[in-house]
Amino acid sequence: MTEPTEPTDQPGHPDGTQGAGGTDPAVTRHPGGDDTPGDPALAAVTDRFVGLLGADNLVEFSLTPFDHVGVPVWQSWWSEGERTSGGIGYGPTQQRARVGALGECVEHATAARSLPSSRLEEGSLAELRARLGEDAVVDPRTLGLPAGVDFDDDRPLVWWPTRRLRDDATVWAPAEFVASSGGELPAPPPGGWLTTPVSNGLGAGSTRAQAVSHAVLEIFQRDGNGLTFRALDAGRVVELDEVTDPSTLVVLGALRSAGVDVTVKLGATDFGVPNLYVVGTGPGDDVVVATACGEAAHPDREVALSKAVLEFASARARKAFMHGPLERVHDVAPDGYDAIIAAMRPENEEQRVLDAMVEWLRMPEETWRPLVGSTVLRRDTTTAFSSLPTTTVEGHDALLADVAGRLAAEGFDVLVHDLVDERGADAGVQAVKALVPGLEVETVAYGRIGERNAARLVALGRDDLLRVGDRPGDGWSRVHLTAAGRERLGGDAWLDRRAVDAVAADLLPLYREPGRHTAQQVLSAGGGARV
Repeated sequence: MTEPTEPTDQPGHPDGTQGAGGTDPAVTRHPGGDDTPGDPALAAVTDRFVGLLGADNLVEFSLTPFDHVGVPVWQSWWSEGERTSGGIGYGPTQQRARVGALGECVEHATAARSLPSSRLEEGSLAELRARLGEDAVVDPRTLGLPAGVDFDDDRPLVWWPTRRLRDDATVWAPAEFVASSGGELPAPPPGGWLTTPVSNGLGAGSTRAQAVSHAVLEIFQRDGNGLTFRALDAGRVVELDEVTDPSTLVVLGALRSAGVDVTVKLGATDFGVPNLYVVGTGPGDDVVVATACGEAAHPDREVALSKAVLEFASARARKAFMHGPLERVHDVAPDGYDAIIAAMRPENEEQRVLDAMVEWLRMPEETWRPLVGSTVLRRDTTTAFSSLPTTTVEGHDALLADVAGRLAAEGFDVLVHDLVDERGADAGVQAVKALVPGLEVETVAYGRIGERNAARLVALGRDDLLRVGDRPGDGWSRVHLTAAGRERLGGDAWLDRRAVDAVAADLLPLYREPGRHTAQQVLSAGGGARV
């Protein structure tokens, strides 16, 4: 249940036809998997998720056939009136993969159902703080505003409530940061929205602690690796010298037996949490599959590695399904899925994202392979896996206490918007959108940047992208900082948005992907056959 590396389908995409779903699939065991086909705990979670979503609202099937490695991957498509969402999950068995896919649907379905009717406040930061108190309103500057966006304390905004984890106090945040897609937002304020909503920070589970810990660890991922992987890959390879988790070793073995050259890389160890990502290519891979990536952050390095390796393996199948030839999709998908494909609307996609993926699908191998080799697959330094920090944490309550404690020790709060309505509570499901003011997300894709990434770019010596002091000249956009952040950096900060865009120019699909099948629809409609 993760968004960040390869974004999942978002609510607001045109919905497909309703189809039957929700029955337990036959479990296809991955070699070394330790689940049984009738795992009662997983069956109970599946029943709760399906109960919340509605069995008649689901179309589900295995994506495992889309890659020869054979790691179980599952997709669930949910539609309810005009609301739609897709979820893709993975695991050592099809049963676990299905739970993951349904969990992603739960995250988006609960947001789509609850957020439009959420109570709101309207007004500027200055007005709300005067009315509610300074501590009750988050400064948007700490949430990573796009550099150069028109913002000051007097700009009218729409605000939604969150609850601060440490004391349960209500803290209001701009709606576009709480939402995960544009379809969840209310009517915009007079000046429009500050930024495009993203789904980083969503989490679902059987308990609130499980949902919040999942959401916060996703935020850890993106904060820690946003400037060190993909187009900005630092090439920090992790040598797998002392891996002990049996399931991880089995999946690594399956990948290598299939000819996939797996590389584990280090994104960060901020807060003492290993932040890992996994890349690699195999024989016959096209650019879509060759750029698959799995990522994870967790206090226990073995858990982080296991999740990242599994996510990488699943991403190979997921990307082939979402952006590969439609003929293959027709062969694998059940009856009725054709109508879902037909209901996808490329014109509703973010145009630059769709164009970039279509361009990728047309790109010959002699063009994309050197590009991927010099970025995604770059290898510069090596760090031993055994040298990474690690902490054993048992249970979701303990995990949440651990990660929240690490944040609190460095002055960061966790804000939580609960997405589950009465229907969700009755089904025994929890879902949240979490924010951690001060952490970073989407600097390359959307130019969102705050003090932490500004300081990181300074430390990296990237004065081609960011400078501190007087404005360097035309084309440099102001980084919105708090007064304290400006003092710590030593002055105003300026981002060259054009230079950042140029860094990712040919690699935008690493950061944002269009909705499932839409790029192939463009090609089928006259954009040319896939290379």
